[in-house]
Amino acid sequence: MKSNTKNAKGSGTIRKRSDGRWEARYTTGIDPKTGKQTQKSVYGKTQKEVRQKLTEVTAEIDSGTYLEQTKDTVGEWLDTWLKTYALYSVKSYTYDAYERSCAGADTAVRADSTADSAVL
Repeated sequence: MKSNTKNAKGSGTIRKRSDGRWEARYTTGIDPKTGKQTQKSVYGKTQKEVRQKLTEVTAEIDSGTYLEQTKDTVGEWLDTWLKTYALYSVKSYTYDAYERSCAGADTAVRADSTADSAVL
């Protein structure tokens, strides 16, 4: 028999998928362009595992500590860091040195990730 109670707003939903995995969906906020909710999912083998992940994520959202994962490259993140944080917190000479150091970050990371793993 179905219960007449509803989940608390923002607590997310849990369902069993056709492939046998469990999925929990939660709302991360509202998209300013469309006005629609943005939703993310977490997956697991058991309902208990998914419920635990969902509880952790919703607690982070409620406390304001949730950070949405991005697909930014290291170089893109360093550009953001330079313009958002370093620009206003260090002297101009230090900022210039940071800027020079960060200039080739993406290239260096790509070279490291494609290097032969046998050579350590």
